[in-house]
Amino acid sequence: MNKVVDIYLPLDSRETANREVWPVAVRQAVELVQVIKKCGWKPNILNPDRPVASVAEGMRVIKRAKGQRFINFMAGWAYPDFSVSPMAQLPADLPKLLLGSAIRDFPGNVGLFAAASGTAHMGIETDRLFVERFENHGEYAAALDAFLNQGFYRPPYPKAIEVKVNATRRDKARSIKELLRGSIYGAVGPRSMQMWNKISEADFLRYFGIAREGFDGLRLAKMAEKVPDKRAERALNFLIGKGMDLRFGSNPKKHLTREMVIFQMKVYFALLELREQFGLDFIGVQDQLDWVEHYPATDLTLGILNNKLRPESGGTTVVVATEADDAAALTMQLLKLVSGGEPVGFNDLRYWDPAQGLYWHVNSGALAPFFAYGSHSSLAGSWSERQTPMYFKQGGGTCSVVVRVPGVVTWARFSYRNHKIYLAAGRGMTDVPTDEQWKERSKKCNPEWPHWYLKLCARVEWKVNSNHPITVLGDYLPDLKAVAEEIGLPFECYDYRTPEEIQRGVAL
Repeated sequence: MNKVVDIYLPLDSRETANREVWPVAVRQAVELVQVIKKCGWKPNILNPDRPVASVAEGMRVIKRAKGQRFINFMAGWAYPDFSVSPMAQLPADLPKLLLGSAIRDFPGNVGLFAAASGTAHMGIETDRLFVERFENHGEYAAALDAFLNQGFYRPPYPKAIEVKVNATRRDKARSIKELLRGSIYGAVGPRSMQMWNKISEADFLRYFGIAREGFDGLRLAKMAEKVPDKRAERALNFLIGKGMDLRFGSNPKKHLTREMVIFQMKVYFALLELREQFGLDFIGVQDQLDWVEHYPATDLTLGILNNKLRPESGGTTVVVATEADDAAALTMQLLKLVSGGEPVGFNDLRYWDPAQGLYWHVNSGALAPFFAYGSHSSLAGSWSERQTPMYFKQGGGTCSVVVRVPGVVTWARFSYRNHKIYLAAGRGMTDVPTDEQWKERSKKCNPEWPHWYLKLCARVEWKVNSNHPITVLGDYLPDLKAVAEEIGLPFECYDYRTPEEIQRGVAL
């Protein structure tokens, strides 16, 4: 054995983002290298001068790998296929570790989960490790030593609880299966940011009986341009009148402008027109990366569509997933049906505090204003400000809330493993923060985006194969298991404590 470990560093395709993240990645890599040497191994950084920023670059860099171990180190958000396609070139039996930087500043954790989605889909076996304080070698040296010297790192995981399904839940599941069958999903744009979250037309039909329609983003843009200004103005005024805080400014490079929101409301009506024209039951919109290079982001639009209280609404939600995440959209539609039509949340699993069992769901995309206080008659508690200039050149706002609805929450996600779909799910409880707590938590974690803090029933970071867990208020775990069984899909519950045990303070 040559005891060489190759270190591969992918990041974003956007140079503005990489300029900010790369210096931090280099400092973290210096600490990582020291730990590797202490473990008796020789580190070989495959791309020491710059991050991998395209699939083509990744394919070239991966040819330099020569070690007996492989570490894919994600210091921030990293496009998943910068990892998946290059890693597929490596020997199947080569031990591979996904290592994510867990600092609040950048979504390295999110990048790891997105890469895990793709590698699991392809059947590429990986282990995973999250490091927050790289300078504290003792916090992760044992885990790294296990991976290097034993060839794997898999922390023990308690046995999951048994989810029982009664006859009533099975009857409900049969009804939901029939509601899904014959429905139509519309995807606007190709996969977002090279993510492995698409479901083929064949699988939509094979498993669910759902048709999948695809649309170019240009169609949506041209439809939006035809929406009258006055109609978009009325929609904007509706949001303000119902209590949403639109935080306008004068500098479009730094602030949300009225013109940006007018365009976002035109997109809102264009999506409703697309839905009506093609009979769509639920939708996914790419947004990143193509759209946001030329137009304001669609996130505010999507948050409002997922709300019952919205312009020209009949009091129903329209499921629309951001980042054209097919599996997220499908999960959202399922949770909408099991909850009786309630709003559903699209999230990133961004950060967590294992000592508290507290998980932070933070995404540049939108949460319905409903989630601020659980109201269907007001948008109070929701706001919109300009999206992060580093990622969103043309601005546009998101639909932001800090979720303050107490009680049980169910999360779920359709994912792939070895090219086969399965449904994973679990529960938690909303942790309602004070204003001071939220300001402290979000200070280095995108305070302009929606935040949902959850005390989960399990250490899901070791299990989940997606960066987008989908959430709904209420306990629907038995319903989800019943639906999965009715459709004929594997169901995985990761919970090993209950919401009641969370309330009693039982530790993870």
